[in-house]
Amino acid sequence: MLSPDDGLALKDIRTAAYFSLIAVFAIGIHVIESLLTLPIPWLRIGLTHIVTMLILPSFGMKFILGIFLIRVIVGSALVGKLFSPGFILAFGGGLAATLAMIGTFRITDRVFSFWGISLVGAWVHNLVQVFLAAWIIQQTSVLLLLPFFLGFSLVTGSINGLIANRLFRGKGV
Repeated sequence: MLSPDDGLALKDIRTAAYFSLIAVFAIGIHVIESLLTLPIPWLRIGLTHIVTMLILPSFGMKFILGIFLIRVIVGSALVGKLFSPGFILAFGGGLAATLAMIGTFRITDRVFSFWGISLVGAWVHNLVQVFLAAWIIQQTSVLLLLPFFLGFSLVTGSINGLIANRLFRGKGV
């Protein structure tokens, strides 16, 4: 049993517990989504961005970025893609998307619904991934795929945003 003299505040323990639960949930979604086969193998729906959106109102930037880092590193290790080119693309796009969603949420003072925040995140994720792919393989012709990926991000961003709105309905966002 913890006592006040143990140096850990109940708030710190609660935050660590939330972090652990959210991280495990996000890693699970990451792994499951990596096993889904879409018509084009490298496309992903971005379901883990729903987790990011749902924790935006309740946690700070360090917490959210910590969840992102744990999810991508552990999730990629579990599916055997840690430090692969796919990992670099997922890490770069995911980090940019996470920062964009945090920024959009904070700067707009909750004017955007999760649908708008999700569209920003999906668009930034795909934009960064295409530019990283062009840089990695040293082929600017990859940039010709940008309209396709940005169009795909409108679809996936809308789906994820609507799911997040539905899950968060009535919670004050």
